[in-house]
Formats: sequence, C-alpha cells, structure tokens
Amino acid sequence: MTQNWFTSNPFQLTRLNTTEVNVGNINMGKKNPVRVQSMANTPTHNVDASVQQAIEIIEAGAELVRFTVINTKDAEALETIKQTLVEKGYLTPIVADVHFNATLADMAAKYVDKVRINPGNYIDKRATFAQVNFTDDKYKQELIALEKRFVSFLNICKKNKTAIRIGTNHGSLSDRIMSRYGDTPNGMVEATMEFLRICKSQKFTNVVVSLKSSNTRIMVHACRLLALQMQSEEMAYCLHLGVTEAGSGEDGRIKSAVGIGALMNDGLGDTIRVSLTENPAKEIPVTKALVKHFEPLNNIPITNLVPQYNPYEYESRKVVDLLNRKEPVVIADLSKEHEITKVLLEELSFVFNKSTKTIERGDISPDVIYTGEHIFPYSVPEKTILLNDFNHWDNSLSSFPLFSWNEFLASSNKSENQNWVHVELNDLNNAAIKTIKNDPTIVLVCFSYHKNETAEQRSLINLLMANNCKTPVIIQRNYSEPALTDFQLKSAADTGIFFIDGLANGLWLKNTFKNSNAEPVETAFAILQASRSRTTKTEYISCPGCGRTLFELEKTLAEIKASTKSLKGLKIAVMGCIVNGPGEMADADFGYVGAGPGKVSLYMGKNLIKKNIDTSNAVAELLKLIE
Repeated sequence: MTQNWFTSNPFQLTRLNTTEVNVGNINMGKKNPVRVQSMANTPTHNVDASVQQAIEIIEAGAELVRFTVINTKDAEALETIKQTLVEKGYLTPIVADVHFNATLADMAAKYVDKVRINPGNYIDKRATFAQVNFTDDKYKQELIALEKRFVSFLNICKKNKTAIRIGTNHGSLSDRIMSRYGDTPNGMVEATMEFLRICKSQKFTNVVVSLKSSNTRIMVHACRLLALQMQSEEMAYCLHLGVTEAGSGEDGRIKSAVGIGALMNDGLGDTIRVSLTENPAKEIPVTKALVKHFEPLNNIPITNLVPQYNPYEYESRKVVDLLNRKEPVVIADLSKEHEITKVLLEELSFVFNKSTKTIERGDISPDVIYTGEHIFPYSVPEKTILLNDFNHWDNSLSSFPLFSWNEFLASSNKSENQNWVHVELNDLNNAAIKTIKNDPTIVLVCFSYHKNETAEQRSLINLLMANNCKTPVIIQRNYSEPALTDFQLKSAADTGIFFIDGLANGLWLKNTFKNSNAEPVETAFAILQASRSRTTKTEYISCPGCGRTLFELEKTLAEIKASTKSLKGLKIAVMGCIVNGPGEMADADFGYVGAGPGKVSLYMGKNLIKKNIDTSNAVAELLKLIE
C-alpha cells in the first residue's frame, strides 16, 4: 500500500519548511528553533498571581506564556499583565486563550502577542453530539457567517501585529463539522481548514495551527493529515504540537512524548507544549528535553523508500502469529541476573503458584524473558516465552534461542517452533529477505547503530512490507540514562511511533543505568498504553488546568487515582471545566468535570449523569457511579 506523504522521504527526519511567524520578540517556523511554551492556571484577572506565575514559567525556560480569557475582566487584565512583565524585564510573548466568545478575542488581540481561538466554538455553539443534518445551503450559510466574523478579527490582528493560533481540539468540534465528518481526524482537519482558507484569502500569514486530542493516535493522524492537506492547498502554516489532557506524573510525560515524538520523527512541529496536571513550570523541563532530543537527528540521511503503509489511520501490520497474543509483547532482559526467580517475584510482578510449581505472570509482567545463559528453574509460565542465547540453548528446554543473523544462517541447532534473530537494515539483502519469508519460525529483533535509530528501524519494517514479508518484528532500543525521567521520555519519543502506526509486535527496552529490572518493563507497558496498542492499567484523561478551573485539580486527580488505580482498562476523565469536557470524554468511561465555583458534574461517556455536585463529596459520588 503506497500513500501520499507530506515529505519526499518519510523515513528521514527533515523539519517541514513552514511559513515564518512573528510572535512578539520571537520568530517561529522556517529555520527557527522549536519554541517551548506553557499556560498559566491562575485566574487571569488576578494580575499579581498571574504575573508571578508567568515569571516562574519564564524562568523555567518558556518562550511563550498563555492565559485563559473567560470574560471582559480577563481580557482587560492582559494589558496590565504584559505591561507589568515588561517593566520587570520579562519580554516573553503573551498569548490569550479564548473560547465561546469572539468579541473577547477581538479585545485580547489589542493587548497580547498572539490569540488562540478554537474553531469548534469561535462562533459555533458546542456540539450537541446528537444527529444533526445540515443541508448544503445551511452549511454554506454558516461558512459565510464565519468568514465575515473571522475577517473582522484578522483585521484587528493585522493592525496590532498580533499572531493567531487556530487551535482545534478533538473534544470540541462543532455540529456543522460533526454532521459530515464525525469526531474524526478528517473532521479536525476540515474544521481547521475552514479558518486557514480564510487566512490565505486575506493574505494573513502570522498563523500557528494545532490539532490536539487526548488520544495519541487521533492527534498524530490528524496532524499528518493537516500537513498533507495544507500542502495540497499550497499552505505551510506553523504547527503547534501537544497531547491534550495527558495527565500527570510519568504517565502524562510518557503519553505526551509518544504523541509529540511520533510527529517530531516525521519532521513536524514548530512549537510544543507538554500539558501536565501539575504546576505549569514543571512542563518546561519536559518540553525542553524533547526538543533537545530531536535537534541532532534533523537531516541525517537515510535510505529513500516508497512507504508501504497509511500514516493517516491505524492498521496493524499483518504478521504470522508466533507470539500467542494479538497485542504487542514486552521483553525483560535478565541476561545479567543470577537470581532470576527472585527478580521475577520481587520486581516483575510474577506470582509463584505452589500447587503447580509454576511462576505465573501478572498484568504488567513481561511476556518474554531473556535469560541469556541462565536457565529458568521452574516450568514456563503460560503465555510467557523464555529466550536464551543460542550458545546456551537446548532443544529439549521450553525456551527459544536468540541468534545474530550470521549465527542463524550458520546454526544447525534451531528451534522447530520459534527462532528470534537480531537484525539491522544492512542485514536485509534480497537473499536474507527470501530466507526470512520462507521460514515461519523467525521473529526479528530489530536494532540499529544508525545516528537516527528510529528512522532506520522504520525503514527496515517498510522494506519487509514492500516484500510482503509477514515476519513479526520486535523493536529493541538501548539507552544509558542515569535519570529515569530521561529514559522514559526518550524511549517513548523514539518508539511510540511504531505502535501508533501498527508496525511492530513487541518492545524490548534496556537502560544501562536502570535502578531496577522493573523500570524498562513498566516504561514499555506505559508506551504501549499511551499509543493505544495495549491496556494494562487505569487510564486518566486529565487537563492541566487554567484560569477556568474552579477546584483543586491536581489534588483531586491524585485522590481519584489512589481510589481507582486497580481498575485495569477503565478510562477516567478529570476535567477542570467544560471547554473540552464531553468531547474529550467521549473516549472515557467516566468523567469528573468542573461546572462552576465549588461544583462538579459527573458523566458516563458523553452522558451527563449528575449535575452541580459539591466538590466536598464529588469524588465519593464518582466512586459510587463507577461501582
């Protein structure tokens, strides 16, 4: 399957050449650095608190700071906030975030360097999520009204040299878009293009675009589709990347790195925000680490291959079923451990079954254990593979060998069932591919010594697909990161793309500086969950909070997590306000949404179940609803 891509060589990371945008005292796009930003969560009209938090964010390294604008009081406060920051020596551009009220966007554009508007609620009402039919004439009339209103806003921005962001969220598409496209990546793209076509007709180029979702697959597919659509309509507006409602802690960081990293591997992204349900200043080190990670990978040559898969929708690569499960597997490397049983029981969540004298895996125990020369002392756990170095492998054992490519070719001692073989792209000449295609026992462990390992590993899988080779592929990556957070971020940014695109069948992470054997395994499972390819624990969709949030979001999320973390597979949304509430919660089983001062509403999916509950007992009510 060949597809049109938005780049001449999809497997070489080359930043998309976008139109340069001026935002205050910085430029973005074109050859400018990828810009780092965050958003304050103070009430914007509280000038002192907003200025103080802006300073914290700026001193952490942010190059833009955004504030929510709920009413006239907030809009007018922006002038004072910006003036106060300048007087204190902080020249960082200020951005206004406006929903539901186009007049507020007009006001804010006179005071700040950039205004974010949401196509789903700029002049449209929030989608009702009911079936709404738009005739062609009614659809056209709404677009005419949109253009008239939006052009007046653009004229204000031109006069004040104010940049704009067209910020489309998966959770807040209009009824007009939903009626024809649904809440799909195509719908997100069309919602955005309605505005961009007006910008183009008005010759307004000071534009940044974002398409965000709490679902990394939707976010990645939508951004790729937008890049392609802009190219087809001769546009090249700057792209702002982010996974909305990513959550907190390591899950929020890994989820953000998976989504943002997939697109940065594609060469997309001119500015980034990592949205965490934490103090906004904590977002900046994470964002800067991602930018720094990708900087040296730009324009490193890689083989130019015709892509064999569709980057705009998910479809799992068809392979021979050797791994005993449809979902990707996780491998633990215990080759340097001498007390393997102890490691399994104390670090990797295995349980010893006294009656059968077997060690059985738990929900987040690895599916495959690489033991090297050491032999596992008990019978093999069900659906768990023991992998041994071929030099220490015995055909009578309930385990499989791991070969290098040359060892595999030379060996006469192979498994009749399964042989794992280390390969890199250079191993795959025509003869090698023919051998692999004709041997149904092979599982390929894909590694790379290329400067851009992800690019080469994608090329290897693409080459297999071009030759209709259905051999399973395990992605193996080795790191040397003393800090666990750096290991998690880099591995998620490097490998999430393989599972978002359905290319790989397993993940084998190693880290030289691991503090425990659990860290690489738990990180691998988190990457698979973040890429929507395997669920092993509760998922939390939670926004970072802003001036609209009227309850203690971070504290509430922690309380809900503590009470529900054992509910494997459940998706729970914790939202500060209604801006993206029902939309982003379409993917959640339950939702906890700020409804007003001290009030919360509870949802099941998109359906409102309890309205305006006091925050003092809202968590308890949520737990009752879940039960």
